[in-house]
Amino acid sequence: MIQFRKIIVPVGFLLGAVLIAGWLRATKSDSPESPIAERVWTVDTTPVVTSDFQPELHLFAEIVAGRATDLRALVAGTVESVGTNFANGGVVEKGEILLTMDPFFQDRDLMEQKALLREAAARLEELTVREEIEGLLLFEDRTQLEISQNDLIRYKELVGEAVSERKFDEARLAASRANTQVLLREQQLAALNAQINQQTAVIDKLSAAVERALRNREDTQMRAPFTGYLADIALNEGMHLSAGDPVARLIDSGRLEARIFLSNAQFASAFSNSFFPKTAVINWKTGGETRIFDATVERLESEVDPTLGGVHVYARLNPNMANTALRPGAIVEVVLLDRVYEGVMRLPEEVLHGETTVYAVVDGRLEERNVNLVGRDGDWVLLKGPLVEGEHIVLTRFMEIGPGIAVTRFQ
Repeated sequence: MIQFRKIIVPVGFLLGAVLIAGWLRATKSDSPESPIAERVWTVDTTPVVTSDFQPELHLFAEIVAGRATDLRALVAGTVESVGTNFANGGVVEKGEILLTMDPFFQDRDLMEQKALLREAAARLEELTVREEIEGLLLFEDRTQLEISQNDLIRYKELVGEAVSERKFDEARLAASRANTQVLLREQQLAALNAQINQQTAVIDKLSAAVERALRNREDTQMRAPFTGYLADIALNEGMHLSAGDPVARLIDSGRLEARIFLSNAQFASAFSNSFFPKTAVINWKTGGETRIFDATVERLESEVDPTLGGVHVYARLNPNMANTALRPGAIVEVVLLDRVYEGVMRLPEEVLHGETTVYAVVDGRLEERNVNLVGRDGDWVLLKGPLVEGEHIVLTRFMEIGPGIAVTRFQ
């Protein structure tokens, strides 16, 4: 009996609790359900403004030498001295002496060629005098020939009367000898004329030899062909050079250029309405300082590499840069004006969802607008589409964004 009570009492309590819970549920009064409140998102917006806009292309470029030349020794010899600015990185002016070579052999060669020229000139003078004398003698010979021929004519008329045959033969012989003398004199004069022409040619050759020797003498001093910077210096005082040995490389300081790479799209956009020339600005950042140079895009590279997906153009920097530290090999930023976009909306790029969607705030809710992305300006996009002047476009991005979402603009 005691065992039965131990079982029935807990069961009774349990059944009683179930009955009381059922009665309480059955007698519970109905209360109205509270509606779920709609979430309103606070967003940043930007107003729509339509205008014509010309963005800037910010590109990177390498400074290259627009003109450079390898300086080589023009004559052989020993370097006697070098100029004060003859060093790597040295700035030299056009015509400045870079180095001087020992001119001993060039001086001796010049002296020898001048002596040969004087000798040839004296020989020509001798031949000229002989020609003049031979001309006078020819005049006398022709006079004697004329006298002999006149005598022969008179003797011929008088032969058999006052003149014997012997006398007539003697007259003929004298006339023949006079004629022979004239012919010989003419031959000698013609030979002298030929010798004079030959000697004139010799003088011309020797004059050229003197000019070459003089040029070689001048070439013992190497001068800068233009103003620029020296690089790759390969000699010093006391070194022996052969003709053609490398001396240095000279870079024209007035012909520095920026070699700019543009993608095919950038090139088509920037040069759609105009080709060359086109102004540009070069920004060279050194440490915490930015140096600005004006430049002009003048030409396209001679050959286009199709594997690059773009082209290189060259912008020539302002030529008055000899005293600046900018050198070939420096990496610079180039600011180049893009084409003018007419009637576009310039908005921050965060307004764009995907490539074609933006959201406008209309009466406290979002409306989806499909737009066309026509260009970019750094972190901004240039759009065209059904946007109303002055309406606000959402900048804030959140996962639930979509048409019809309730929003309030952040003040």
